[in-house]
Amino acid sequence: MHSKVLYPTLMVAWLVATGFTTPPPVDGDVGGSVADSATGTPLPGGEVRVVRGGSTIAIATTDAFGRYVIHNVPTGSYSIEVRYLGYRSETRNVAVGATDALARADFRLVSLPINLSAVEVTSAVPLAVDTRTGDQIFKQNDYHGSPTNTTSQILQQSIVGAARAPTGEVHIRGQHAEYTYYVDGVPVPSGISGSLNELFDPQVVNQIDFQTGGWDAEYGNKNAAVVNVTTRIPSGGFHLDASSYGGSFGTNGQGLNASTNAGKWGFFFSGARQATDMRREPLVFDSVRNKVENFHNDGTDLFGFAKVQYVPSDRDVLNLDLDRSRTRFAVPFDSANGIIDDHQQDVNGFVNLGWRHRFAESTSGNGASSELLNHYIISEDRNFRTVGVKLDYTLQPHHGLEFKTGVLASYTSGHEDFSSVTNSGGPGPASNSGLKGSDVGLYAQTALAPSDHWDLRMGVRFDNHDAPFAGSRNQVSPRAKLSFFPDPANTFWVYYGRLFLPTNVEDLRAITSTAQGGVAAEPTIPERDNFYEVGYVHRFPVGVVTKLSAYHKRSSPGIDDATIPGTAILTSVNIGQVRITGVEAVVEVRPTGPVSGYVNLALNHAYGFKGISGGFFPADTTSAPFDLDHDQRLSGVASIVYSARGFYLSATGTYGSGLTNGNGPDSTYGTGLFDFNKSIKVDPSFILGASAGYAFAVGGAVFRPQIYVENVLDHKYALKGPFFSGAALGRPRSVQVRVNIGA
Repeated sequence: MHSKVLYPTLMVAWLVATGFTTPPPVDGDVGGSVADSATGTPLPGGEVRVVRGGSTIAIATTDAFGRYVIHNVPTGSYSIEVRYLGYRSETRNVAVGATDALARADFRLVSLPINLSAVEVTSAVPLAVDTRTGDQIFKQNDYHGSPTNTTSQILQQSIVGAARAPTGEVHIRGQHAEYTYYVDGVPVPSGISGSLNELFDPQVVNQIDFQTGGWDAEYGNKNAAVVNVTTRIPSGGFHLDASSYGGSFGTNGQGLNASTNAGKWGFFFSGARQATDMRREPLVFDSVRNKVENFHNDGTDLFGFAKVQYVPSDRDVLNLDLDRSRTRFAVPFDSANGIIDDHQQDVNGFVNLGWRHRFAESTSGNGASSELLNHYIISEDRNFRTVGVKLDYTLQPHHGLEFKTGVLASYTSGHEDFSSVTNSGGPGPASNSGLKGSDVGLYAQTALAPSDHWDLRMGVRFDNHDAPFAGSRNQVSPRAKLSFFPDPANTFWVYYGRLFLPTNVEDLRAITSTAQGGVAAEPTIPERDNFYEVGYVHRFPVGVVTKLSAYHKRSSPGIDDATIPGTAILTSVNIGQVRITGVEAVVEVRPTGPVSGYVNLALNHAYGFKGISGGFFPADTTSAPFDLDHDQRLSGVASIVYSARGFYLSATGTYGSGLTNGNGPDSTYGTGLFDFNKSIKVDPSFILGASAGYAFAVGGAVFRPQIYVENVLDHKYALKGPFFSGAALGRPRSVQVRVNIGA
């Protein structure tokens, strides 16, 4: 509710009475709920649009209970549109009056077979900008990526400032994989060490909210990006979706999704298998034939995901997520160093149980809710389990006041067995140790909004990280964000946050003793950051949204990783100091009609100095600055989609000015944002991908054939040079054909 000062109100009333002026326009709020028409199940993550005269005024996303509120809507008549995967879209008309009363629009959506939505598809790219927060939001039902694309690759195509690295990983703002997944509100702990294994198949996703700044005190751990994943909601009767694809390099795969909703209970299952003869980026380029050599690079991925949802009342939602994935792959090698027949396996899984309860609402608020070892044959068995709990409590006594507190605690245990032998059978470096560590985070925060035009979010968190040899490390981290919303089309914000990034808990120091004269490496300790950010978002009435932000991060120390060349075995390293500065721009284009698109563009510089410690290398005490392994000064992604009457055509281009080549700094090295340091970078690259598809119904089934081409121009390029890990080449052109059948 707006708070009003008595004197100005009386003065305006007198002026109106005497005919000198007219009353100023009064902003209002639009809100309501979105649920399944048959079962009443709330639908979180639904897209709600406020439209007037064909122009989108504002966009919101429904919360865990299917509710939404849009503030600062000027007086007038509007259409409220709701879109949700697996449901028929609906529209309601509302009138925002000259009072503080909420203009309400509730929706009860009719479910459809998942693939039937493709028959009725309208123009849309999968990425949108939330005008109020600046977050980018990914919608799975609008995504036209290759069936071989992983969740990590979706991140690279969606998050501004992200760069693709070898093995399909994604690195944001020059940092190594510093992001955390939250699945249906519950964080998924990162692996003890780096892994080629993806947690889940992208087909289980409904939407993803990417937070790359402005984090509340609630968010700890790795938060260069917080990846909030909302999985599919079981809807309607029994739905079955099967798919199969095949393509270049022996690539093939199969997938099966099934869901049903019976009253208060909902069930969703997804299983997928993927196989390819190019599991990782190739390492060797034949300059005589101008061709990438791909060998010893096969791999198979299996994904299984199940979700059970129970909604006992309109104030309670329980979700149980079970996930299991397995990757078996051969690690490619450079034959110049000898044959290394390396096969590896990664297995990951998680079980998340989440309960959200909404207490009774008060009259004034919304209530509350709760190059080393090249000549060894390597064997490694790393096995661990992490268990944890996340408890949050939110109290909102008034529309403009919110308190939230909580705890996130986890415990990791397991073992690390590492052995190696020489080519002649002699013993090499080995390590056999237990894995044991824990992380505890406590936070308290408040959100104060004296009016709908201002929002001040302040909080503090305490983190404690315990790991072998590094011992217990902790930090108190204050955070604050001030936002200004002059109207629904504009948002300004400034932010400061103290960050604490715990490291891994493995003990691989013993295997470095051979390279370091019997001296084990220093333990890796957590990263400590100061992060500053400013940003501005504007929505134009012609269907265009722009976002411009700038940030600076100072780390003491920083964290990167080191890889045993020719393997996928990683461990963390410390960099004495890290500095990262960047400017980012986003343009989202969604006009009326069959064409839409978006552009992500980022300029940033990530560099370190004051030496490197830990990992598989002897300690480096050099104080000179150097570009981080994953620093790519200029990066951009542009995507365009045409879709109408079940047909779509999509193209996405990715540009990178070049990752670090591994050659040491020279006299031209600079640390400024516009110092591109080209002498130590691989050449720039532009990679174009395209896809097309058509959906049609036959009886009760929906068929959708699709074709995908990656690296359409077959561009030959180096993805990165040798640095903390070996060099990697870009993937050559590949083609996949997929057919989906939904019933």
